[in-house]
Amino acid sequence: MSITDFLTSSVFQFFIVFARLGGAIAYLPGFGESYVTMRARLAFALLMTLALFPMVGGTMPALPSQPAQLGLLVLGEVTIGVFFGLMCRVILMATLAAGMIIALQIGIANALSSDPTTAQQGAVTGNFLIAAAVVLIFATGLDHATLRALVGTYGVFPPGELPNLADMANLFTRVVADSFTLALQMTAPFIVYGLVVQVGMGLLARLMPTLQVFFVIMPLQLLVGFGLMAVTVSAALIWLLDVYQDHLTPFVE
Repeated sequence: MSITDFLTSSVFQFFIVFARLGGAIAYLPGFGESYVTMRARLAFALLMTLALFPMVGGTMPALPSQPAQLGLLVLGEVTIGVFFGLMCRVILMATLAAGMIIALQIGIANALSSDPTTAQQGAVTGNFLIAAAVVLIFATGLDHATLRALVGTYGVFPPGELPNLADMANLFTRVVADSFTLALQMTAPFIVYGLVVQVGMGLLARLMPTLQVFFVIMPLQLLVGFGLMAVTVSAALIWLLDVYQDHLTPFVE
């Protein structure tokens, strides 16, 4: 093999690795946030590719002779990376759903603020939970576990083979369902609390029709709601981290 062929093959294999890693890093929690600049994401993806390439470079396929085959190969690697990144992102999005449920139950659903992670308006409680979750992912070392699971995708999805889209769709559907289930589990105390408050307000309104129930109950609803949040938020975030880690385990083992 000539030096030209060697360099051409090495550059091709390097960018095939970069296609998967770059697609995943664009969506991974903490790495793919909107406040992380594109230049920083690109630099991190290139550095990680440089570190990983000696380990997986030998498993890379040969340079295809046809442009169509090359396009399918790159598309397959990008699809795998984006799939893994979105899977992690969807689990994290449970915090936004949980935050909106909490806001509805304690009466601050109309209090919206800008969420720096998604660059859009969201409930104050949801923005707080997702920011706290990202901080805890890095504080507990789950960011390292995420990167190890990303490397582990080479054992689940061998490079050069088109992924089974049906299996990927089924797995992604289960992850979305698990995310909604996680949001309900995180907010179970608030759902019970909201039900009790609404039933109590209805009974009070029937017993005392002239009483402005909303103005009487609203301060108490806010006070008890924030107190309940202070008591349960740590357990909810710990449960979120456990579920997040459980979904990474199949790729690490």
